[in-house]
Amino acid sequence: MKRKTPLVTVSAVVTPAIAEEIHRLSAASGMTKSQMVRELLEAKLTERANERQEDAYDRLEKRLKRIEDRFSSLIVKNMKYSAQALYLGMKALEFSGKPQGKSFLDKHWNESLEFAGKAAESKTTKKVEE
Repeated sequence: MKRKTPLVTVSAVVTPAIAEEIHRLSAASGMTKSQMVRELLEAKLTERANERQEDAYDRLEKRLKRIEDRFSSLIVKNMKYSAQALYLGMKALEFSGKPQGKSFLDKHWNESLEFAGKAAESKTTKKVEE
């Protein structure tokens, strides 16, 4: 009976110790030496493929972690700048039409940094009461 998928013959030279071990394994498993060598090769090739796949997953995981960290930093930075803009906008409305000196502008800038830092650190959001 002909096989549907033909097998390809591969020759290899092995040491007598390896040949003896293959013979012992095949006798213990009740299969031919050819079947035992095929099974051993398949097992080793599968193991190598799994190692490559795990390595690729590890690299991908590290890359995703780095991207996640960068996006987290970007989000925090944007929150800080938004809070500063909110604070400075509120001050602009409060003092609209009134001239202010450099010292007041520096004071407001420093207060906006403090306000933004507190806004970025706060973990809860306050809901606007209706």
